[in-house]
Amino acid sequence: MQNKTQQDIIEFEIESILDDIRELYNASGKRTSSEFEEGLEVTYGVNKATIEGYTYLAGRKKGKMPPVKAIEEWIKKKGIRPIEQNMKINSLAWAIAKSIAKKGTDEARHLKVYEKVITPERINNIIEKVSQFNVNLFINEITASLTVLQKNV
Repeated sequence: MQNKTQQDIIEFEIESILDDIRELYNASGKRTSSEFEEGLEVTYGVNKATIEGYTYLAGRKKGKMPPVKAIEEWIKKKGIRPIEQNMKINSLAWAIAKSIAKKGTDEARHLKVYEKVITPERINNIIEKVSQFNVNLFINEITASLTVLQKNV
């Protein structure tokens, strides 16, 4: 791409980050629906971008009960069956939600997808690309100005 702008660089890098987030998530085995991917959103501003998405992959601290209905849907999508034959799926979902409220979730099992993809090294790489663009733009502007000055002498 010959005539890249700073915004082009930012958009390309953000799309690359989103692709890597989706790839890591899908390879994790935690996928039960397309809800995670659909929840990833980018808002572009002038020379910036904001990524928003679900934080539930980072787990949940104890104290507040998660929505039972969401856990019930997760159980169904994963094909999990209660061990006890008389237990219904909604009862299992309630028991899981109650346990999460009491203990939180095991941090060792959390998928730190954002931290694995959006690393300090990657951020620095993007900054270098954008900075290099700015240096090249400055050099081109100075060269053009000098050319105009030379013609006027």
